[in-house]
Amino acid sequence: MARSAFQTLNLARGFTFTEMLLVLAIAMAVTGVGYAAAASKALQDTGPIPFEDQLKLDIQAIQLHAVAHEEYTKIVFLNEGIYVATGAGSDILFRRRLPESVFLSEFSTLNQVEFTKLGSARAFGTLHFHTPEGEIRVIVHIGKGRVTFVR
Repeated sequence: MARSAFQTLNLARGFTFTEMLLVLAIAMAVTGVGYAAAASKALQDTGPIPFEDQLKLDIQAIQLHAVAHEEYTKIVFLNEGIYVATGAGSDILFRRRLPESVFLSEFSTLNQVEFTKLGSARAFGTLHFHTPEGEIRVIVHIGKGRVTFVR
């Protein structure tokens, strides 16, 4: 069956919706593979996380855990140079060792950071850490779970 001039003209106007979706899917797959490879390389190039940044992440993690699981959480700093995060059922969430040259000062008014199931701080005070770069103060404000880091 021969095509009319009108049918030939319609075919030459552009691509179908399915063809455009197929091209878009291929472009997204190629972009995704490239992005994943670049992100993987970037993660491999990072060194260890500095103590202050790790401590911030850990405090945020237990506060988020308290709100998400609606349970009391805390990080306790022990004399052995380690700190332990626990949930309400005394489940250990994580345990970390302080860097060798970092220690909690005797001037600290707290030895733990506690959060209620609403994410509010349960006790207020200051943690003083001695580091090779200087002193770091972690100030826990009562209510609303605000924690401030001061160098």
